[in-house]
Amino acid sequence: MASPKAAHFVAVSDLDQAPESQEGILITVAGRGGNTARNRAEALDIITQMWENAAIPEHLFPDGISQANLQFVPPFENKNPMSDSSETTAPEIPPIVQGAQEIIQLTKLQIAAQEAAQEMNPYIPIIKAVLDRSRPLNEEEITLAKDKSYGKTIEKFGKAIASQEEFQSQCTGNGKLILNASEWQQQQLHPISDDSEE
Repeated sequence: MASPKAAHFVAVSDLDQAPESQEGILITVAGRGGNTARNRAEALDIITQMWENAAIPEHLFPDGISQANLQFVPPFENKNPMSDSSETTAPEIPPIVQGAQEIIQLTKLQIAAQEAAQEMNPYIPIIKAVLDRSRPLNEEEITLAKDKSYGKTIEKFGKAIASQEEFQSQCTGNGKLILNASEWQQQQLHPISDDSEE
């Protein structure tokens, strides 16, 4: 199932801070086109509404919010593992934008892994029986195991998990620059209630 197209932006809180110290909020705009004037205007509307609704920590955006605060998050591009040209022509991406890219890519990989795991559900009893050598396969399991989708599904799941783990191991940790502002928003939406009230 194809996911709807979206453009992602980071609203950078304080442009005067060093790039590695900047915090921001990840904004997703539905639609195509990437870094277009229309998508930027919509992203600015979203962050402005959040500001007006007090959904943003007070210490963020000390100089207000404008188009200058919006950084486009380009789509993550898989690097060819065979090429060792990691330092060649890639433009320097600010840490907060890199963190946003990582969050978006990790989310996609997590969804792919979960979907692959769901597809594997019918085969789990077969896999357990084969690995444990605890019992023979029944007729239904033999039929399932002979189906061409059996091997493809297991391979797809393995690749999804491997991709997720490999990408996670290469992440910079800059996603925390986005997470800091996001956690504050969640606390405002769902304040921790006193257990004694229940």
